[in-house]
Amino acid sequence: MKALVPAAGFGTRFRPATLATPKPLLPLLGVPILVRLFRHLKAEGVTSAVVNAHHLAETLMAAVGDSCEGIPVAWSPEDPILGTAGAIRRAAERGLLSEEPFLVVNGDLFTTLPFAPLRAALGAPGVVAALGVLPHAVPGETALWGDASGRLVSLGNEKPSAEATGPWLFTGLQCASPALVPRIPPGVSELARDVLRPSTERRDGAFALVPYLPEDGLWFDLGSPAKLAAAEEAVAAAGLA
Repeated sequence: MKALVPAAGFGTRFRPATLATPKPLLPLLGVPILVRLFRHLKAEGVTSAVVNAHHLAETLMAAVGDSCEGIPVAWSPEDPILGTAGAIRRAAERGLLSEEPFLVVNGDLFTTLPFAPLRAALGAPGVVAALGVLPHAVPGETALWGDASGRLVSLGNEKPSAEATGPWLFTGLQCASPALVPRIPPGVSELARDVLRPSTERRDGAFALVPYLPEDGLWFDLGSPAKLAAAEEAVAAAGLA
């Protein structure tokens, strides 16, 4: 299976380090964030990858080259940055995504969560993408809500109905079919605002929510120095350093 790894961000919360080093190359216990992510991709059966790039793109592309941890890498540079959904559309327009289902795995994560549940959920009728979620406990992050069948029905802080499940936090892990691409507006577009919310307004049930439990594995958003430090502590404690 192919994976798209968004890695174009500026990493502003890591400045001044990211003025010279792309955030995906910052070390997590001495190993670049992107390398650790690719190790997990390989363990989960990913056979090729597309990486987008913008900030310090030449530095990132030169450091990684055409493969990472044995996985062939194709590059999708962006100027300007096209957003969390726009990156998917641009890669598809360039012919970098096949006509088969593909993973999208944010490039600023550390995780050991399995991808098989995402692949399985994508097979349900009418589903164009399966989103990995965790119980929502992050102030400031958009909450997702599902129905009894596990389909996305709402975004936001307010529970939409007594029957709704959630709130859920999107992990940045998803498995998508090519049918996702036409739902993404051209140019700069964000997954939550421009793709997920219109789906909930149409009530089309196109997005499946796949809840993960703590025993399923580790997951850390590495969006700030504090979050990176927490991940390092957990990775070391788990003997994964």
